[in-house]
Amino acid sequence: MAQERVRAGFVDIAKGDFGRIARLCYHLDDLQSRLSKAPRPKRRRMRQAAFRLRERIRNLVDECHRKVAAFLTDNYRLIFLPTFESAKMVAKAGRKFGSKTARAMLTWAHYRFKQFLRFQAKKKNVVVVEVSEAYTSKTCTRCGHIHTKLGGAKVFRCPKCSHRLPRDWQGALGVMLRALRDTAFLFGNGQNAIASPLSSNAQQCSA
Repeated sequence: MAQERVRAGFVDIAKGDFGRIARLCYHLDDLQSRLSKAPRPKRRRMRQAAFRLRERIRNLVDECHRKVAAFLTDNYRLIFLPTFESAKMVAKAGRKFGSKTARAMLTWAHYRFKQFLRFQAKKKNVVVVEVSEAYTSKTCTRCGHIHTKLGGAKVFRCPKCSHRLPRDWQGALGVMLRALRDTAFLFGNGQNAIASPLSSNAQQCSA
């Protein structure tokens, strides 16, 4: 179940789901590795078990997508959505992370989530604006310094102004600041937003 945890103006969504799906992926990996070494009579049952695990993972991801999309569209009239092209990012050529991270990114099916969020937003007259997330995790949201040595740290610590923030919050705030910089918004009497991109970093998805 997607859970919301509000703290300091930030909302952590689906923290429990990440762990649950990660554990299922671990079991699937273990099953796949044993499958290649298993005696022939056992392989059929193991393949069926692997199929059931994949179905369970997909169903959990889809359930999480539905609940997160419902939470966002029920509580906000304007949503900034980072552009997240998983398939391109996990391509072996030039990627800077391992196969487990790559698989995790594909497991969460960000494109499917984006499509479902757009669908829900259109029904509820919510505006979704796609925003480039380039350097949003590395750029200090207080002083603007780019932290080139951030690496995989879970906490952002600015080497220039000593600003500290959890990495996910830092990235989310950076996306919002970029969207506010790159996009103009007009609100009518009915509080329906019209988003107009000012640069190629922002793209209107729905209104």
